[in-house]
Amino acid sequence: MSVIKRGNQWCLRRRVPVEFQQVESRNEIWISLKTDSRRLADQKASAVWAEQVAAWTARLSGNDPDAVKHYEAVQDLAAA
Repeated sequence: MSVIKRGNQWCLRRRVPVEFQQVESRNEIWISLKTDSRRLADQKASAVWAEQVAAWTARLSGNDPDAVKHYEAVQDLAAA
């Protein structure tokens, strides 16, 4: 898992897996973990990534209403 510092905040940077490229136009995503602590960023990164993968999976299966909930969950996890 690649956790990178951008300014004063830590971000999760990952390549978009091939199986999700039909529902995600970017090759690489950056998600702010909304913390200046490396330790907290490392703790949040796995949960945020798992929620992002769940959102893509929902979009692939056609469950778009859940995709909005997953996106909000990613944001909530990053802000916690």
